[in-house]
Amino acid sequence: MATVGDYAGWNLRKAVADARGHHVKSVSYKDASELGRSVVHTTNWKVCSQSLSAGTYSTATRLTFKIVEADESCANPPRASSGSGGSGGSGGSGGSGGTSTSGGSSSSGGSSGGSSGGSTATSGGDSTTQVCSIRSNAGNCYRAGQFCRKADVGATTTDAAGRRITCGYQSSANRWHY
Repeated sequence: MATVGDYAGWNLRKAVADARGHHVKSVSYKDASELGRSVVHTTNWKVCSQSLSAGTYSTATRLTFKIVEADESCANPPRASSGSGGSGGSGGSGGSGGTSTSGGSSSSGGSSGGSSGGSTATSGGDSTTQVCSIRSNAGNCYRAGQFCRKADVGATTTDAAGRRITCGYQSSANRWHY
């Protein structure tokens, strides 16, 4: 069984880690603003609300967080007409959300760490079908063969062409591979 806590107000990275530590196998998140921003560093975001109330559920349960950047108000998230344009800050540009799944399944979402590279791409759609939901610190999509961050080991995303890639230990380093 999975135990879901009340994560409102939590730092996104800590909320995802806690939920996964309590056997929630699928955790996803989506920008609560109208800007549809991508998550580059989960430490720069906070949870505003969640799809499930606190309680005990099947481990197959899917938990979804609505999030804003750490310095923004959950009660009054940025609006598309506010002039912020949907880029910059820790959100990056284009796309929204991400997912994190344990147990060898797919995972995506941002995390901190040092790495860059990849090809640029514009993404959109929902948090489970977008192109390159995990991006380099520079905001670019990764390509197979590139180094990946330690925090992304086991995570799955797509490259700019939409092909699924996974971060894992390969050729004596953590790399993105098909």
